[in-house]
Amino acid sequence: MIKAKTEQYIYPPRSQDAIPREETQIFSMLGWIAQYKYNDTHALIKYCPNGKIELWNRHAERFRTYTTPDWLLEQLEEVAQLINHTPGTLTILDGGLLDQKHKAIKDTLVIWDILVHQDEYLLGKTYQDRYEWLLTSRPKSKPHWNYQNTQFGYQLTDNIFIPHNIQPENWDQAWETIHNINQPYTIGNPKDPNYQCHPVLEGLVFKDPSGQLEPGYSPKNNDSWMIRSRVKTGRHNF
Repeated sequence: MIKAKTEQYIYPPRSQDAIPREETQIFSMLGWIAQYKYNDTHALIKYCPNGKIELWNRHAERFRTYTTPDWLLEQLEEVAQLINHTPGTLTILDGGLLDQKHKAIKDTLVIWDILVHQDEYLLGKTYQDRYEWLLTSRPKSKPHWNYQNTQFGYQLTDNIFIPHNIQPENWDQAWETIHNINQPYTIGNPKDPNYQCHPVLEGLVFKDPSGQLEPGYSPKNNDSWMIRSRVKTGRHNF
């Protein structure tokens, strides 16, 4: 077992590159999956040995402008039980907070990955193994987590969910869903110089299920097994 050190900050895996939608089919041939890219704030959820639950951003800073409501902390305690976290140990989940960047969804957490479980740094474990481990912790009685009658993921609690893995044959439908969800927050069309889009769903993130977790001791890490493709906004074309 590789033990994680509480005092050593672990940066979350993060895609460094983005490509246009029309270039993403190569990942179908490679056997990759896709997940929705939510308009969120990257959040590491740390179950600390001292019993506290802390939210950290991808810059190694505690959340400053967001105070986790007590009821959401209670839901995070529920998640701790679901994933068999033992008090007195360190567990780190990699996720995102859907709150600060868009008015559409508030006080909601998506969990993509588990990096540390009960002091064990899960280095060498594939994304498929880590994702399926999270998925099996889900209460079977819980429905999908929905927004605007659209399934965003598998529900862990009322405000915490795990994203769906979207298979290649469903990628076109996923892009159509992204367009429909974003339509109320879009002005004009992408070819219009005055085009504006403040998306709820920013696009898709493509991941290699066989990608193994590598050490996250610097901001750039684990980008060899994930890449993103985003909708056009005022900030970027893809």
